[in-house]
Amino acid sequence: MNVYSQLSTAQRRSLPEDHILWNFTVSEQHNVESIIEQDTFDRNVSYISKDHIIKNLRTDGLVLLDFRFDTVEDMIWEISVEQECVLMVFLLDGNVTEADRILQRKTNNTPGYHNLLYVNSFNHLYNLRKNSSFDTFCIFLSKDFYFNIIGKTNSIHDEFAHQIHSGLGSGLSDQYMPMNFEMESIITKVRNCTRKGNFHRLCLEIKVQELLLLQLEQYHNTYVEVKQKPVLHDDDIAKIKVAKAILEESYNTPPTIKQLARMAGVNEFKLKKGFKALFQCTIHEYVLKFRMEKANQLVRGQSLQMREVAMELGYKNPSHFSAAFKKHFGFLPTEMAGVI
Repeated sequence: MNVYSQLSTAQRRSLPEDHILWNFTVSEQHNVESIIEQDTFDRNVSYISKDHIIKNLRTDGLVLLDFRFDTVEDMIWEISVEQECVLMVFLLDGNVTEADRILQRKTNNTPGYHNLLYVNSFNHLYNLRKNSSFDTFCIFLSKDFYFNIIGKTNSIHDEFAHQIHSGLGSGLSDQYMPMNFEMESIITKVRNCTRKGNFHRLCLEIKVQELLLLQLEQYHNTYVEVKQKPVLHDDDIAKIKVAKAILEESYNTPPTIKQLARMAGVNEFKLKKGFKALFQCTIHEYVLKFRMEKANQLVRGQSLQMREVAMELGYKNPSHFSAAFKKHFGFLPTEMAGVI
């Protein structure tokens, strides 16, 4: 719950102007019949952009925090949870210095990364610099909720589950892992979901399970199964992320791998191997997925003809676009048009 609804006027005045505190609890039991409640932060403050999106969705065993804003001044964002829980954290944008007040530890988080954590309690300060973006998506799960989804003895998370059973705060990985396209797509769908009541709760729980699947699968493929993964230094990772950004900007006329490697400043072999290691798909697969998500956005509720959509996506032949769309989604774009 937004702590400002709980504080007296005097208590609010005692907080520094550049400090926002979001304090809440996560109910221990997972109740499939509970409904979703929502709080939003609607205060006009001088240090956050007016078009901010700050909201809290909660149901029994689950709390979702969705923060998207630009800073006008330096500020501190504090999140506090008093009981143990499993935390799924996705930082989509923003270079943030994070201070763990419990462990007395600081980290610099990089955008485009995620992790799965178990915490006994959670009290973090996010230091945000003036004129910077902050886009983060956090899901807090009770242990009951988490184990109802994954199971207590499932081998895909045995080491992480052991840490939870032992009450030892830890992360699935000791390093934050790069987000892939599927994760970003699911987060976008959760943010844009317009379902109501129990349908909204059911949709949210399904998407949480999908995100957990992707987090555990990526960890397993990267650190458990893969015996000889390419050695990627920070500089290599940065260049491969540049290549990903180039693909997203030129998805309708993507460069060849040779051109992309030259534009990103990395050799072709390292680009192909590193891209697959970071994002769990080939460069070609990523471009196709990105195109199809763009196609989905254009087709839904739009008055564009299929030929216009195909041209926008870089397909010279509309029939080739329709075939690719059907192969990806299972139905033709004409069957999707007008659906909200």
